[in-house]
Amino acid sequence: MESDIANIKIAILPGGRMPVRQTDGSIGHDAHIRAVVSPRNLDPINMVLRRTLFDFQDTPDGDDEEIVFTKRHIVRSNSGALVYRMNPGESVLVGIGFLSEMPFPLFYWVAPRSGLSSKHGITVTNAPGTVDPDYRGEAGVLVYNRTTKPFDLEHGMRIAQIIFQWAVIPNIQSVACEELGLTSRGSGGFGSTGL
Repeated sequence: MESDIANIKIAILPGGRMPVRQTDGSIGHDAHIRAVVSPRNLDPINMVLRRTLFDFQDTPDGDDEEIVFTKRHIVRSNSGALVYRMNPGESVLVGIGFLSEMPFPLFYWVAPRSGLSSKHGITVTNAPGTVDPDYRGEAGVLVYNRTTKPFDLEHGMRIAQIIFQWAVIPNIQSVACEELGLTSRGSGGFGSTGL
């Protein structure tokens, strides 16, 4: 097994922030919103990034379908900052502002933040999202508003947490069903062990 301590390289993107543990006892590193990004298209200039639809600095230009849809959601907050207003039941993909390099077989999971979910009804639907050590793009977080009220996404908001873990890479053997060991549970599943 690898050492419990790993050296990880993090490259912060423009508008991004370093993931941070909030306390010495925290396992998760909070990840922040850099931009609303395209779920379908890569950036035509920098192909390791998804296309930025809204960077929280300027209203995007363009008249294609993604930009027109995004513009309808951009409003000013009470403080005057540009925000992305999520409608009830809406999902949006946000980039978390950094690229990483990790030794194999270290990876990280993107997971929801419990406070956003319990207090505001905002959760991450692609969770746990696995980011592999050979991935060099910006991780995307699919944010979902499960409430009946609009919710404003702000630049730099702590939107998810990332949890680093070592993976076990097994040697897998193909065998016949009768070669598998017997257990008292057998094939019981879907609640077969009770509540």
